[in-house]
Amino acid sequence: MKGRFYEMATFGKFDTHVVPSELGEKFTIDTHVTFTVHGKPQTGTISKQLKNSAVVEIDETAENANLMTQSKGVVIINYKQLQKI
Repeated sequence: MKGRFYEMATFGKFDTHVVPSELGEKFTIDTHVTFTVHGKPQTGTISKQLKNSAVVEIDETAENANLMTQSKGVVIINYKQLQKI
């Protein structure tokens, strides 16, 4: 019975690999980037690639404290809006 419970507990746990678009190929994980949020330039590091955008951990500055609070330090940005630093 224990083995069966273990199988039930892990059911649905799977890791889907997302293939980024051609534009996203140059924005790999740990790439430092710049982008604009609410008309203000920001910088950050890519933590996950999606199909057409990336999850970016924002670099905290004195000027972006409000953004950090609202976004919990993470934003999703389209590859077209990213630039490598």
